[in-house]
Amino acid sequence: MQNYIFTSDIFKGSRYEKGHPLDMDRVWPSVELLKLMGWVNDNQIIKNEVASIEELIKYHDKGYVEALQQAEINQYLPDIYKKKYNIGVGNNPIFKEVFSRPASAAKASIKAIEMLANNDAKRILNFSGGTHHGRKSEAYGFCFLNDCVLAILRALELGFSNILYVDIDAHHCDGVQDVFVEHENVTVVSVHEKDRWPKTGLVEDCKIHNIMNFPVPEGFNDDEMNIIIKNAVLPLGNSIKPDLLIIQAGSDMLDGDPQSRLSLTNNGYWKAISDLLTICNTSLTLGGGGYNPYLTAKAWAGNWALVNNHIEWLDDDIPLSCQELLKNLKWNNSRVRNGIPDHWLKSWRDPVSKSIVRDEVLFLLDKVLKIKKI
Repeated sequence: MQNYIFTSDIFKGSRYEKGHPLDMDRVWPSVELLKLMGWVNDNQIIKNEVASIEELIKYHDKGYVEALQQAEINQYLPDIYKKKYNIGVGNNPIFKEVFSRPASAAKASIKAIEMLANNDAKRILNFSGGTHHGRKSEAYGFCFLNDCVLAILRALELGFSNILYVDIDAHHCDGVQDVFVEHENVTVVSVHEKDRWPKTGLVEDCKIHNIMNFPVPEGFNDDEMNIIIKNAVLPLGNSIKPDLLIIQAGSDMLDGDPQSRLSLTNNGYWKAISDLLTICNTSLTLGGGGYNPYLTAKAWAGNWALVNNHIEWLDDDIPLSCQELLKNLKWNNSRVRNGIPDHWLKSWRDPVSKSIVRDEVLFLLDKVLKIKKI
């Protein structure tokens, strides 16, 4: 059975406003790298249109969705609706595809769940998904719609009864946890940076039966991620035996990402995802955070190797065609003021990082294990 990548043409050329952390390209470069490498066939790439109003209001308020549509059509909203829906406010700007772009990502996650439910695929990757902050009637944290919530709700409609959602984005999945807290059929796990916006996802939430949170310290590294996945997340996943696994694979934990102070290499990131995929045969892997275009494109493209059980693909150097693609990505950030670091361009894997597991992480792990009685 083939695995699939879900995407949309809208992501080529669509950007948030100038100066925004998402004024960069991530989705289409990830797909293009796979095509250049010969790792994916054209019939494995499914391009989705926008979700319908009916699909979106399975979670979002209709008035909010209609306001988002109007913001795209008019490139403007009256102040009363800006404030009411948080559209065009702060880091949630009105831009050319402010409705169509998130609605395409949402459609991809919904359609992916439908294919998994129909047994048309076992593993699907949606680079454009992972918008885990979106609220029922409010844009929040760069997220205008919440495809993660919409995917889980669709999965429940279609008969999945034991869903495990694991989020390794640097930012806590507040929008997902708030919807499914205390839910009997959904377990939510998050590994995220402590005291990082939105400053939710406390370890004390682990007292709730279906929540497991790891707020980790600055400098969080590969070995620390591995010990948490190995000793807590995998035992939990293997004990509940989910019939659907959803991974929010945000790459902003990577060292070199401007939106966190964490220090994972892509070796630790990919090991975590590879290990998580062993929990369940049926899975949807999403994108999410990732604000360094070079690191994110490589990380997400590499996830396709993991989904297809070809982790050895990532041991190769990156050919010149892929290096050129990466070099031509535009990123207005001080990290590349003096040029793009060679190891971001020339090899799939970051240099191996020697790290230690700090006492703070061991204490956090012990606290969670005691609360969850693992």
